[in-house]
Amino acid sequence: DKAIAQELIIPVFVGSTIIMQGVQGLMEDICTYFPHPKSHGRFRMADDVTVRIDETKPPCAFAFKTVSDPFVGRLTFLKVISGYLEPGLELVCGRTGKKERLGKIQVMMGKEAVDVKSAKAGDIVVVPKLSDVRAGDTLSCEGTIAIEPLPLPEPLYPVAIEAVSKKEEDKLGTFLARAAEADPTIRITRDEDTHQTIIHAMGETQVDMLIGRLKEQSGVEARLVPVRIPYRETITKQAEAQGRHKKQTGGAGQFGDCWLRLAPIPGEGYEFVDEIKGGAIPNGLIPAVDKGVREAMEEGFLAGYPMVDIKCTVFDGSYHSVDSNEMAFKTAARIGFRACCQNAGPIILEPWATMEVTVGEEYAGTIMGDISTRRGRIVGTDAGFAAGETVIKMRAPYAEVINYTKDLRSMTRGSGSYTLTLEGYEQAPADVTKKLVEAYEAARAAGN
Repeated sequence: DKAIAQELIIPVFVGSTIIMQGVQGLMEDICTYFPHPKSHGRFRMADDVTVRIDETKPPCAFAFKTVSDPFVGRLTFLKVISGYLEPGLELVCGRTGKKERLGKIQVMMGKEAVDVKSAKAGDIVVVPKLSDVRAGDTLSCEGTIAIEPLPLPEPLYPVAIEAVSKKEEDKLGTFLARAAEADPTIRITRDEDTHQTIIHAMGETQVDMLIGRLKEQSGVEARLVPVRIPYRETITKQAEAQGRHKKQTGGAGQFGDCWLRLAPIPGEGYEFVDEIKGGAIPNGLIPAVDKGVREAMEEGFLAGYPMVDIKCTVFDGSYHSVDSNEMAFKTAARIGFRACCQNAGPIILEPWATMEVTVGEEYAGTIMGDISTRRGRIVGTDAGFAAGETVIKMRAPYAEVINYTKDLRSMTRGSGSYTLTLEGYEQAPADVTKKLVEAYEAARAAGN
C-alpha cells in the first residue's frame, strides 16, 4: 500500500461490468492492498493552501461528480475531506455562498443507494437533491474553503445535434443542460451564427453514449448533423450603384430610389454614412436605407454567409411624396447593395484556428507534415513539460481541423493532446469558394 500511495506501483485490473467478471476481485483487492485515504497526502486548495484528511477538523466535503437519476433526481457524489457528515447538517457551498442541507447520506452499492447514519473523513458518499451543487464545488461550515477542481481535459470534439421532431427541441435542450452539469468534459453551446446546438465532447464514444441515454431517459429521437463553419463574406474594392424600387398597384404604389457607395474597411465591422444633401431623400427615410443594407448583409451575396467589414454611404436618390415609405426604401437599399457587390470584388472569409499540439518527439515530424496538407502553417515549436515532449504551435483553417481529435489520436496512438482557439479570418482560396458557392446555389435551387 505504501508503494501505491507513492505512485511507485500502478495496479492494472482486467474485467467486465457487463458480464460481472472481475468486479468482486477488484473490490477485494482495493480493500486489501490499497492505502488508507489518509495516505493520499494533502489536498491542494484553490489558494494554494493544502489540507489533510482529518476527522477531527470541522466538516468539509468535495463534490467530484453529479448525476441525474430519472427516478431519484439529482445525486451528488462527495469525498469527505474532514470531520463528520450527518443527515440534517447544513453546509455552505463555496461557489454560490448558499446553505445546503444534507437530507440523506447514502453509499452506492452498484445501482442501489443505502442510507447511512454518518460519514467520516476519507469516505465517499452520495447526497440527493443538492440542486445548486456542481462537480468541483466544496461544501464547508463557513463556505470559505475551496478545494482545487480536478484537472480535466478540454472537450475539443464538436458535433451538431438536433431533434428529429422540432416539437422535442425543448426536451433535447433540457436533457443536454443536465448532461453538461453532470459531466464536466461535455460542453453545450448554441452557435447563433449557424443556428446549431453544438456538443463539445472528448470523442465519438462519449457522444454515442449521450444519444443513447437521451433516447432511454427522455424518449427523444435526435440526429447528428455536420457542424457548419461560420464563414463570412466581404468586399475588396469600392463600388457604386443605384437601388431603385417602383411598384404600382391599384391604389397607392411603392417608390424608393437611392445611390449607394460601398468600400472595404477590414476589421471594423459595419459603418453607415449619410451624405444626402438638398433633401434628395427625406431624413425620416434614411434609417430605412440603413436597415435594408443590414438585412442584405445578413443574407450574404456569394454563398449566403453574413457580410462584414463594409462601409456603406448613401449619397443621392429621389422619392415620391405619396408612394415613398420605409418598406420601399428598404427594398431599394437591398437592390442597390447587391448591385454594388457585383463590382466590389466579393470574397469569402474562412475562420482560422490557433493550435498548440503536445506530442512525443517521435511524432513531431508526422504532425508538422500533416498540418501542411491542411493548408496550415507552423508558428513555432517548444519543449513540453514532460521529458521527450514537443509543443508545436500552428495555425490552420478551422474547417480543416474541426475533427482533429480523431486524426491526432490516430497519428500519435492516442498519446497526443492539443488546444484550439478561433482567432481571425483570412480569405478562402478559390477552390473552397467555388465549393461553397455551388452548394449554396444547389440549396436555393432545391428550395432550401
